[in-house]
Amino acid sequence: MPLLTAALEVLFPPSCPGCGRVHPPRFCDACLASIPLPADPLCAACGLPIALGAPFDRCRSCRDRPPAFERARSCAVFPSAGSAANPLRAVLHRFKYEQDLAEAGALADLLARRCPPGIAACDVAVPVPLHLSRLRWRGFNQAQILLAPLARAAGIPTVPGALERLRPTDPQVRLDVEARRRNVRGAFRVREPDAIRGRRVLLFDDVITSGATADACARALAAAGARGIEVLALAHAVVV
Repeated sequence: MPLLTAALEVLFPPSCPGCGRVHPPRFCDACLASIPLPADPLCAACGLPIALGAPFDRCRSCRDRPPAFERARSCAVFPSAGSAANPLRAVLHRFKYEQDLAEAGALADLLARRCPPGIAACDVAVPVPLHLSRLRWRGFNQAQILLAPLARAAGIPTVPGALERLRPTDPQVRLDVEARRRNVRGAFRVREPDAIRGRRVLLFDDVITSGATADACARALAAAGARGIEVLALAHAVVV
């Protein structure tokens, strides 16, 4: 098998998923540098940037309607409309919508490199679930695939079936903030309350935009007795 692997790498050398240059199968330094980190200061709750010198540590939205989670953080940002200068959106799109599982390694590597400190304080890790109809179409839950190696490295048990999406929901990207909240309100329930009750939960999704999905999941987890909920995402998609 090692000889076969070596032969395949000669014929089909691994490459950066962002620019395609021959490289170990993760983002090269140039592509990594073009994927920005969330810039401080960030809202203490949702993790979106707030104005420098703002009198509050939370954005207006989180002050008006505090989320059920304690805080949300992400490892990268990109404009929701996409940008040729930021390769992450294109790679994530191929992974999710073209079922290109070969991209999972580079995305998981980015998540591991940039994961904020503190997740080891959580007791259990839970991916945001897909509805069964979407899971059948895609063939996998992208959040579960990306979360698994990170949680394993941090020593946190993952409970993939802890949350259930009760009904299919419209893609959030097409909706405004209020419509997103309505779209996912009551859409989740906890299937394994014994795994959640009294524990600090790391809730993971691949992308956060408004935070409505994470908040709906967090409300279900809190109702099931979670002691606290931290949200982590690979990327925060900023509406432009």
